[in-house]
Amino acid sequence: MVRPQRPASDLPVRTPHGIRPSGPAVSFTALLARHSSLQRHRRRRVAPLYRHPHQDEPNVTPGLLRLLTKTHGVTVTAEDLFAYIAGTAGHSGYTRRFAANLAERGARIPITRDPALWAELVEVGRRTVWIHTYGQRFASHHDSSPGSSPRLPPEEQPECVVVIGEHDGLPEDISYDASTRTLTVGKGCIRPVAPEVWDYRIGGVQVIRKWFSFRKRRPDVERQTPLNDILPPTWPARWTVDLIDLINALGLLVALEPRQARLLDAVSSGPLISTDDLRGEGILPVPAYATKEPKPPRKSRRTPGPGQESLDFSD
Repeated sequence: MVRPQRPASDLPVRTPHGIRPSGPAVSFTALLARHSSLQRHRRRRVAPLYRHPHQDEPNVTPGLLRLLTKTHGVTVTAEDLFAYIAGTAGHSGYTRRFAANLAERGARIPITRDPALWAELVEVGRRTVWIHTYGQRFASHHDSSPGSSPRLPPEEQPECVVVIGEHDGLPEDISYDASTRTLTVGKGCIRPVAPEVWDYRIGGVQVIRKWFSFRKRRPDVERQTPLNDILPPTWPARWTVDLIDLINALGLLVALEPRQARLLDAVSSGPLISTDDLRGEGILPVPAYATKEPKPPRKSRRTPGPGQESLDFSD
């Protein structure tokens, strides 16, 4: 079996350059990324699953899904490929293994030829995306309704044991006590919180601390207009719910990482689809037409284009 010279084959999905070796190499959201957040992290890239919001054309190099279908003997969809990437690179084990590649060229995904490994990584990846999107995506694969936030097992679920911000308005600081597994927000407390959850990072950024930095008494945001000075007088109860949702999600991702690491080891030591295979099938180099943003056809001159639809207002 011909193996690629690099440890992973090219895929038409790239991830951030310069990621520090901590946390997953990729993360997922069901929301549109804010332009301002991309400006602050210029090295990070966003790869949508579909190429256009008004069309169901997948954002995948032409021919790749056909090759994967032929290789694994089952119909491979864009969602399957998306999930496979999540299962393969959505954990810190990938980041540690390929730290040098991430610093130089960004993430590169090893594509297994093993149908059983492919199927298992797709399954794990669906769960990864389901957790990252708070149950908004792949909910049908987890016997849950869309929007039902993922939860840790009952004995591990965090609870707010001291109300946050009840008497002191918006809190100024957040801290963690590993001995009692307690997260302290101002004078409020949440527990149990595992040390791995408190220290969970994406792109080198500590997630819980970053989440709090936007909601504390003096938020760590760039002041752009006087609107930045308008803050709630007290800590909203919804923020506590959101924080508990976040802790549950991070705990589930931590629990999934050992399985993802074992699967990555199996993929890396097994037969791979090489870059030579992709070139031989005409998948690489990516054709120029596939790199251009598609323009959906307009039905007629009288039909408004995307983003030009009229809004109806009640009298």
